Formats: sequence, C-alpha cells, structure tokens
Amino acid sequence: MRALLLLATAVRFFGLGVRSFWFDEAFTVVVTRIPLRDSLEAILTLGAYSPFYYLLLRPTTALLGQSEYAYRFLSALFGILTVPLIYRVGSRWFDRRAGLLAALLLAICPFHLLYSQDGRMYTIMAFFSLAAMSQFEQVQRGKRWLPFILYSAVAYLCHYAAIFMIYVQLVLLLPRLRRGRLFRHWFAAQALALLPLAPWLIAYVVENWQQRALGIGWIPRPTLLSPLLTLWNMGSADTDTATAGVLALAALYGAVLASGLLARAESVRTLRWWLLLPILTNLIVSLRQPLYVDRYFMGSLPACILLLVAGILRWQPRWLRWAAAAAVVAVMGWGTARIVSGDPYFAKEDWRQAAAAIDAALEPGDRVVLQDQETLIGVSAYRQQEWPVEVLVPGEEQAALDAALAAHRRVWMVLRSFQESNHRLCKSAPFDPFSEAAAPIQAWLAAHRAETAVVLPLPGVAVVRMEQRVP
Repeated sequence: MRALLLLATAVRFFGLGVRSFWFDEAFTVVVTRIPLRDSLEAILTLGAYSPFYYLLLRPTTALLGQSEYAYRFLSALFGILTVPLIYRVGSRWFDRRAGLLAALLLAICPFHLLYSQDGRMYTIMAFFSLAAMSQFEQVQRGKRWLPFILYSAVAYLCHYAAIFMIYVQLVLLLPRLRRGRLFRHWFAAQALALLPLAPWLIAYVVENWQQRALGIGWIPRPTLLSPLLTLWNMGSADTDTATAGVLALAALYGAVLASGLLARAESVRTLRWWLLLPILTNLIVSLRQPLYVDRYFMGSLPACILLLVAGILRWQPRWLRWAAAAAVVAVMGWGTARIVSGDPYFAKEDWRQAAAAIDAALEPGDRVVLQDQETLIGVSAYRQQEWPVEVLVPGEEQAALDAALAAHRRVWMVLRSFQESNHRLCKSAPFDPFSEAAAPIQAWLAAHRAETAVVLPLPGVAVVRMEQRVP
C-alpha cells in the first residue's frame, strides 16, 4: 500500500504548477483574492457553488502563496488521501486483494489525476462522498451516525452534485422501509448534514432564482450516448480518440465494467446505484435544463473504480482475470502517462500566456477589448498591471470595435472559445478567432484583416492586436 501511495503522490504533484489556470480556476483565483464580502456576493451571483471551497482556499493560499501550485495543492492532497481510503473500503466490502487493486486503479486513474491537478473542489467532493457512502454501510447497522453526518455535510458543501448521494441512499433503503427506526434516523441525519448548506441555498433562491438558472446555462444538451461516454471518460479521460487500439481497449474496459455491474454481491448493489443513478437522473433532468458535465459525477468515481475491481475478480480462470486487470490498467496508464508527459491534448486554456503577451507589449494609448465578463475573469488571474479595458456587450460588438480602433492606434483583443463539451476535460485546441469566434466578431475581423498586426492562437484563447493603417 505504501508503494501505491507513493505512486499516487508522485503523479499528482509532478507538474502540479506547470499548466495555466483555465477559466474555472481563474474564477477561483479572483474570488479568493478579493475582499471576503465581495467574494461571497460574486459566488452568490453565480449560484452554481457554495462558498465552502473558496473559504477553505484562503488560509491555504495565505500559507503557500498565489501560484498555480498553491491553488491546486488541496486538490492534489485530497486526491492522494482518497487512495488509502478506497483501499480501506475495498478491503472491507470485498477483500484485501480487491482493496489493493482499487487503490492501484485510483492512483493511476487519469480522470482523477486531472482534477487532482485542478484548482477546484472535485477531488475533495470525491473523498468525502466515498467516506460518506462507506459510513452509510455502517449506519445501516445502527453504528456511528456522527461521522456519517459530518462526511455528508462536507460533501454537500463542496458541490451540489454530491446531493445525489441522498437519492442513492434512499433507493437502497426502500427495501428496508419496514425498519421505521432506521429510516427516521437516516432522515434526521440527512437533515443535519444539509443544515450548513441550507442558508446559502435559501439566499440564492431569494436573490437569483428569477434571473438565472443555476448560473450554468453554458452546458450543452447531452445525448443518449452520454452515459457510455461518461463511463469511458472515468477510465480514460479521453472521449475523442478513436483509433483501432483505443476502441479495442474500450471494448475490454466496457466488458470488465459490465461484469462488475452484473455481480450479485450486496456491496455491488450499493455500487451499482451509486454509479448509475446520478448519471441517469442527471440525463433525464438535462432534457429540460442541461446540467450534464462529467466532472459533476466525480463523487461516483469511487463506485466506478470498485465496480471495475468487482468485474476483474469475477473473470475466470486466473489468466483471464490477469488479462482483465491488464486491460483496465492499460486504459488508465495510457491516459496518465499522457498527462504526466505533457500531451497537448490535456493542455488547459492558456490565460497565463494571453495575459503575458499583452503585459509585455502594452504601450501608452493602447486599448484592450475583452470578449465578455468571463474573459475579464480569465485575464485577471494573471495580468501584472492595470489595462485600459473595455468589455464587449452582446449585440454591440462591431460598433464598439469600430469605435475603439478609430480612437486608438493599437487595439488588443482577447477572445475565448465558446465550444463547450459535456465530456472533454480540457479546451486544448488552439483557438482561431477568424473561424471560431462569435459571428459578429468573425465578421468584423474579416473586414479588418488589413489592420491585423498580431494573432496569437492559444489553447481555448486567442490574442489579436489591431493597428490603424497609416495613410
């Protein structure tokens, strides 16, 4: 187990501060740097998260500094701590061999690794979701309710998606409804676990319900294939590559997972609901209001890992079991090796280089035009000086750009990709503003090619400098 813990630590801390912050991380940086009151107001306006994670980061970054490493440290730490925890759960629900295999798979899981190197709350949610679901097995025997309440409360405070655990546990308790005392105790425990989050949810409903739908209207509508892509993403972290070798590995991976889902052990029943219910429920809800993003299911990743282990252990004879294990390790090792080696597919939106390009060349009299408020947040995480900034208003882009170029000899533009995905974990493709920007901006750029002096395409972001033509 020590070797697996060292492996998990090595891959999660290797290159922790190398990649640029992407947009969500930039939001994290901005709201933890501003005064606390302003921070709470900004998070409440967004509405998609509670302030717990951002409050947790303030003392962390006060000790470690303002670097990418500092903002990602907690994610890496809880990513590492989840490895011995899943070993403990796997050993108790199955046996020690299963616990070691589960720890190995989580240690090299690229989906988990990416979010262990991300300045967001997802690995913390996964840790406490695993702890809460493990403790749920104990409380069904009337034991240790207080840890169950605490683990659940922290998971819910990390991310609203963790609340899916309530539905999972309710389904698991339905066959035991005759044990009224157990159900009453569980209901009271969940009420206590939700209590710390309740004031924040009430404040959000009062302030924002009429204006915005959870602040996440950018999410695309999922398809009926989305659950299968999600399950593959949890193993590979890559739903785009479709070579013959990858498809073969995907088929083996799917066969192993299906074998685990079909196992009859009581613990597998828990894992089956824990993995599938959040995904399928979210898919149904998303037919009306899209909320389906793979990282929101991070709390169910431990169930996926343990089901893969259950599937491997079912294969007979022994050589076939080793082949199944090798297939799953190959899938996860393939993704993790690519992340560690710096594969461009796993690059993040490069707000760092975008801001550095302008900081290095900004001259008196220049104007910086930003696509929207999100772009302002992205560059604010990195810019080293004040810029003369103008944020474009939808519907008025061309007029604003014409006015800026008429009034200033040089106009910088920072544009970001609108191409969102339910499954792709990184915006790593260089963004071409002439073909991928919003239609009004594309049209304006096409009409002003002669004034284009600099174009810097970056992952998910582009910097353009326009200069007035000299008569």
